[in-house]
Amino acid sequence: MTDITAAPTAKTAYVMRKQPRQRRARATVDAILEAAARILVESGYASASTNRIAERAGVGIGSLYEYFPGKEAIFAELRRREMARWYAKLRAGPVSGPPRDVIAHIVHTRIAFTSANPALYAALETEVPRAAVAEMQGTIQDDFLSLSTAYLAAHRDLLRPKAPMSFVSEFLARWVNSTIHDFAMHAPAALAGEHLADELIDAVARYLLSTDEE
Repeated sequence: MTDITAAPTAKTAYVMRKQPRQRRARATVDAILEAAARILVESGYASASTNRIAERAGVGIGSLYEYFPGKEAIFAELRRREMARWYAKLRAGPVSGPPRDVIAHIVHTRIAFTSANPALYAALETEVPRAAVAEMQGTIQDDFLSLSTAYLAAHRDLLRPKAPMSFVSEFLARWVNSTIHDFAMHAPAALAGEHLADELIDAVARYLLSTDEE
């Protein structure tokens, strides 16, 4: 039986005590995460105590501690879910089609994820410790770079760069992600327009593809 009174260690602080199995349990966890997201956006990470989150979620504090050792684990799970949702949509797209279609899918998916709730995205990025999701970020990055490197290698005859495909893959990932992230943090209104996506897709295509393939 899980001891919900035990203090979390550095290793367990960002990990749920257990995963919900039944519908009612999943609804409880969802309510906790939704309440945490609202408080984070409205008042910031420092103001999001477990008592306040439980009250906002309409659940008892004991129910909260049944699943989470503390607020660190709540926000870690919230951020993990957001990342998993984005990456699932990315993987579900045209990852084997023409290069420009793949570029467009990656850019549009990243912008859609970032712009779905810009305030929550910014708060998660700036206030939730990166250590909370470092392992998942590493897993997603490794998987994406493996897939994209293999894709680029399979289309090598269409591409302009002469650098190793592993480098090109990482260069493109950092370019696209950092550009969209920067707009999200400093000019979020641009996420709702078409210019950011169009210009970024064109820029990446011009860098990546030979003249005949643009």
